Amino acid sequence: MDKQNYRVIKDPVYGYRRLEPVPDEREITKFYESRYYDLIRKGERAPDVRRLMAGGTEAEREKVWLQSTLYADILTVLKEESNLNPKRLLDIGCGTGEFIAFMKQEGWEVMGLELSSEAATIAREKGLEVHSLSIDEFFVKHPQYSSTFVVVTLLHILEHVPNPVEFLNLVKKLLVVDAGLVVIQVPNDFNQLQLTAQQHLQKEPWWIAIPEHINYFDFQSLHALMERLGFEVIYSQGSFPMELFLLMGDDYVGNPEVGNICHQKRVRFEMAIPGELRRRIYRVLAQVGVGRDCLVFGRLRER
Repeated sequence: MDKQNYRVIKDPVYGYRRLEPVPDEREITKFYESRYYDLIRKGERAPDVRRLMAGGTEAEREKVWLQSTLYADILTVLKEESNLNPKRLLDIGCGTGEFIAFMKQEGWEVMGLELSSEAATIAREKGLEVHSLSIDEFFVKHPQYSSTFVVVTLLHILEHVPNPVEFLNLVKKLLVVDAGLVVIQVPNDFNQLQLTAQQHLQKEPWWIAIPEHINYFDFQSLHALMERLGFEVIYSQGSFPMELFLLMGDDYVGNPEVGNICHQKRVRFEMAIPGELRRRIYRVLAQVGVGRDCLVFGRLRER
């Protein structure tokens, strides 16, 4: 895929940034089914996923960190929603199943969708129900799951799909009406701190990843899209602003070794402070629009 054929524009209807033209859906599906996890193993994509797939001490440290931070944060917010019964959750793009395994241990009935057959096999070996289907295929093969999930999670998924509006409209059909929640995590791209770091270092925008990152959201554009599609945003938080490392002289762009050192510093910080304090800090980051990721919860108001 020739990257020179693409540019990033603001979607004229919905306002988030995206590639123009949008990559062919069949080509994208083939990429995730076959090549994506091979590139991860080579260290060319998704270092967080590579750490989990590495096995051994590194994978265990990563799992403990995720369970203590992101997974715990999601669970904490969900516990505040008293009407989420039965506790049935679908994780779309579940990867190797770490998140749904955690939620299963917490008493939730869980299911996953994962296009990569390799990742789905690893998840099933953990005793999890995971379907190697796209959301469209899932609807065709399993119509009985319409309006049955109280929570659908999309953790680093929406940036990858060719049409996020169509995708979220399908998610709505899976959710219980008037109670269902969607939990979305996406990179917080083109945010002010990120752009400041880019200008300071005089680099090309390193976060543009073709073909896998089709859409580029920040808090404002994600909130606007969710509200327009019938979700009430009930909770938002950022994550550690990794760009701080760049501004302090640790240039991890294109340097996996430096990137890993920065990641471990972040892990030590987040594991050293109480979870509620970290969440309070990261909720403030969301208010000012910074942090490496956006984590947003939306309650379905209408179909």
